[in-house]
This record gives sequence, C-alpha cells and structure tokens, in this order.
Amino acid sequence: MPHEMEKPDTPADLYWALGDEVNPSRPILTGDVFEDVAVTDFDGTSIARTVMVLDHPCSLRSDGVNLAPRLEVAEVRRTEPCSWRGGFNRMLLPDPFPGAEGKAHPCAAFLDSRYPVSPAQLEAGTRIACLSHSGINLLMQRWVKHSSRVTVPTNDFQEANYGVYEEADVIEEWCMAREADDLKLSEAMAECDSWLREDAGGRTRRDLLKDAQRRSTVRKQMKAHLKELRINSTA
Repeated sequence: MPHEMEKPDTPADLYWALGDEVNPSRPILTGDVFEDVAVTDFDGTSIARTVMVLDHPCSLRSDGVNLAPRLEVAEVRRTEPCSWRGGFNRMLLPDPFPGAEGKAHPCAAFLDSRYPVSPAQLEAGTRIACLSHSGINLLMQRWVKHSSRVTVPTNDFQEANYGVYEEADVIEEWCMAREADDLKLSEAMAECDSWLREDAGGRTRRDLLKDAQRRSTVRKQMKAHLKELRINSTA
C-alpha cells in the first residue's frame, strides 16, 4: 500500500523556535529560515529574499564546524492555502510563522525556486525560524516527493537523522554554557566538535548520539565536562 503524505498535528508542531525565540547558539540546520538574504536573481541582479536552508544536515558542514562554501536555499513567500497532500513544490509554513496571516495566508518555502548562497550571504541575514525535528522530517518528505514523486514516511527520516538532531541540541546547549564563560561562539562550536570527535570506548561521542541507549550517557558526560571546564577556568 502506497504511503500517504503527512502533515503536522498542529501548525505549531512544525517549529522549534520563531522570531526572538531563535537562539544564536543553535547551529544552522536544515529548514532554518533567514530573511533579508541577498541572492542572485534569474536576471543576474541581486535581491533580498526570505529563504529556507535545504541542504541535508550532513552536507551543511564537511568538517563539523564550518558551513560548506555553497549552500542551497528555497525562496519563502506568502501563498494561498493548499492541502498537505498536494502542492509538492512547497513546504507550508502556516501561522504562527512570521509573515503568515492566519489560515487564509500561510507562507511556504518553494522548492522549485532555489538559489545558491555562501555562508556569508546567509549569515548576513536574520534567522527568523528553526523547524522542529518533525518539521524537518516533513520538509525532507516533501523535498523527496517533489524531486522523485516517491513518498518516504517521516519516521524513516527520523530514524536516519536523529543522531544529527541530537547533536544540534548538544551543540546549542554547549555553546550557551561556554558563552556564559566568555568564550566566543565560533570557539565554543569548535571546542564542542573536538569533544564529540573523541573516542569514548571504541566509538566517538558523535557516533554514540546515534544510539538511543547511549544518548543520555553522552549528555551526562557533557554536563560533567562543562562543569570541569568552568571550574578550571575560574581556578
């Protein structure tokens, strides 16, 4: 039996953070939305647009810290309502997404209106939204459907990517703690990446985050290590 396209239980379930809730310490991830990003339009002119990051989490950073030199984004604009089971060329962003106006005027990321951008172009804009884990899974489902007309259950994306999602949460928590210790965001991200790469009994901590039975252990180790760093920095 063919799988059906899925939708969120409520519009709010799509979002991890919106507007002022977006934490600068959270690493840029698939589905993040930035406004006022200067992109090169089809006629060669530069124009500021609101865009959504499309690259898979594993493609965003080749070294675990720095964004890839070329990223792919989709234009975000207001649109008319449509069914989640149709409109495969778009990822719906309904209210409370900034710019959406109730049920009558949702926004959407248009998967057939894409632009290449550099990290500098993206970061010169303002991040106004981060998708939740389930929101990213829905985006990936629609991206695959748009590209291939194949429907992949969102649970498959969750199973394949949960380690990456957990890593983003760990990095956000780490950077918040270390910025409180007066470390720059870039330095905190590099420090966390180095810690995640360390061997922890034959596997790196980054690899252990993919194991549902070991994730809590990694988080416990992180809290202990951050406490130790704080003690050493004040000694």
